Amino acid sequence: MKIKKISPICVHIPFEHGAKKTKFHGQDWKNLEFVLVRVETDKGIVGWGEAFGYVSWKAVKTSIDEMISPSIIGREINSPEDIHKLVYELQKTFHIFGRYGITIFALSGIEIGLWDALGKEKNVPLYKLIDGGEKKEFKAYASLFRYSDKKIVEKKCKESIDKGFKIIKLHEITNECIEAARKFLGDKITLMTDVNCAWTLDEIIENQDFLKKMNLYWVEEPVFPPEDFEKLSKIKNELGIKIAAGENACTNWEFSKMLEANAVNYTQPSVIKVGGISEMLKIIKLSERRNIPVMPHTAYFGPGFLASLHLASKTKLEVFIERFWLDLAEEFYPNFKTAKNGNYTLPEGPGLGIEFNEKIISKYKV
Repeated sequence: MKIKKISPICVHIPFEHGAKKTKFHGQDWKNLEFVLVRVETDKGIVGWGEAFGYVSWKAVKTSIDEMISPSIIGREINSPEDIHKLVYELQKTFHIFGRYGITIFALSGIEIGLWDALGKEKNVPLYKLIDGGEKKEFKAYASLFRYSDKKIVEKKCKESIDKGFKIIKLHEITNECIEAARKFLGDKITLMTDVNCAWTLDEIIENQDFLKKMNLYWVEEPVFPPEDFEKLSKIKNELGIKIAAGENACTNWEFSKMLEANAVNYTQPSVIKVGGISEMLKIIKLSERRNIPVMPHTAYFGPGFLASLHLASKTKLEVFIERFWLDLAEEFYPNFKTAKNGNYTLPEGPGLGIEFNEKIISKYKV
């Protein structure tokens, strides 16, 4: 089948996070900005992708429209190998515009849409196209907002447990909020925190006893910059603190450097940022070859979330699936608001496995 048309569609969906109102990169953050990618083939099949676009949605849309799409309209896609080959060619063609960031986000969204279209054309779920399906259920975790308030932390932990989640990830950076969560949850609930690069190495060294006492499953992106693998390796190997990282890394090459540096206990590629499904398959192979589990970064709600489930089905080591703990005005896939006995289930429909109601686009399109 031939690629007939590629359309980036931007939708802004209002959300509430339950914390004090905050600014995100100088803006009042009231909406999540999604960049959906509609891929239409000459057979009338429509595939859906998702590119990372929080705040950066205009730049991502322009990259899809004016840079990448014109290069691939009319190309034939009939097999997974065709997509792998096309992705390599596009990365090589557009490397002068950057190997990280907006260009790769745009490519990721298109590529996911191609996989969805191919699965629909062959009437098989995506996991079968990538030789996955070893796992059909995944442990789900609630990825809480940063509240910086002990009472709200406790409230949101309870809310998550009540909706079936048995693993909690904080985004707290103060000892009092981390300790409040641990005391509220007790010792049997798995607990992590994502620091978003807020600490220094010296602060972690001073705080190492407290972090170990909290029995955190991992500490995520503890220092800036996130690609300072030398510091991450020191924290992991000399201090004995388990480290997760990778949501801001693009392409398998950066993960290769991360793994060579022995910098992490868990890798966290984001399919809508890393280069798409083809690139993430390479990262899974690289990571598991070193016996490092892949924990996909999935702080999003569209087709990229479903793509992450299919990729997770290919992993041989333990894998968790993240649910970003926000209340959206409307959901693409409402069933994932709760976890059934702490788990998510792999979709079995063709392509990504579940179709979303396209009325959500007409309602929130910008």
